[in-house]
Amino acid sequence: MAASSRRGRPSWGRRCDDTDMSGDAARALRYWDRAAGAYAARRRDACLSTASIYAPVVEALLGDVRDKRVLDAGCGDGRDARKLATAGAWVTALDGSTRMIALARRETSEARIEYCVADLTNPLPLRSRSFDVVLANMVLMDIPRVDVAIAEFARILAAGGVLVFSLPHPCFFCADWVHDRQGARLHKAVADYLTAKVAQLDFWGPTLHFHRPLSSYLDEMSGNGFVLDAVKEPMPTEDAVIQHPDLAHHRRIPSFIVGRARLLRFPTP
Repeated sequence: MAASSRRGRPSWGRRCDDTDMSGDAARALRYWDRAAGAYAARRRDACLSTASIYAPVVEALLGDVRDKRVLDAGCGDGRDARKLATAGAWVTALDGSTRMIALARRETSEARIEYCVADLTNPLPLRSRSFDVVLANMVLMDIPRVDVAIAEFARILAAGGVLVFSLPHPCFFCADWVHDRQGARLHKAVADYLTAKVAQLDFWGPTLHFHRPLSSYLDEMSGNGFVLDAVKEPMPTEDAVIQHPDLAHHRRIPSFIVGRARLLRFPTP
């Protein structure tokens, strides 16, 4: 999901805030329904995916999930849900895309997983205080209302529960590379970072990316009773770069950010 990919390069549209973005929810889900097959196929080929950069960090921050109740929010094709179930968790996996959920169910045999179609921009059909962990792995930038999603995560988590999240790094994803005369990447030109805006991407067919500054995510977490206790900006290992030289630029500028937030107080209704 590197911003430097010509095929996936953001095409920035209108500027807006979360409340203005609400009308894009249905369109975003329609795009993901169409992209589901290509997305799942890409995920099956680890060599073509930059997920190898951030996935180990996500797993480390999740820790031991045996017998924990885990919500996989925005589960996509169910890959993470299946890993969690194999690790001993009881998993509820939600996605707003009916096509994604159909693909996930087709690939799943684990009895520990329950799949459900649910839009993260609406109240979730889940009981309050019924989960130990929420995983939002590469999903919050795909939805127009993170305020609703994070408030719902706080509602369904038990006291002391954790939210583990990952994102394309908001500081750098929307920035273009500056190249030298030979075409080598020099640095990224960051501009207009603080303005929330919508981009259309094309990694596996058109999808929407909702850019907002990092503080927008952290403010929503803090306002809902979360305290951040880990933040990582992962990069590929030296061995990974030797095997896949196209990953080298990820060691210079972080493409992803991964965090863990703990629910230490319940938000006021």
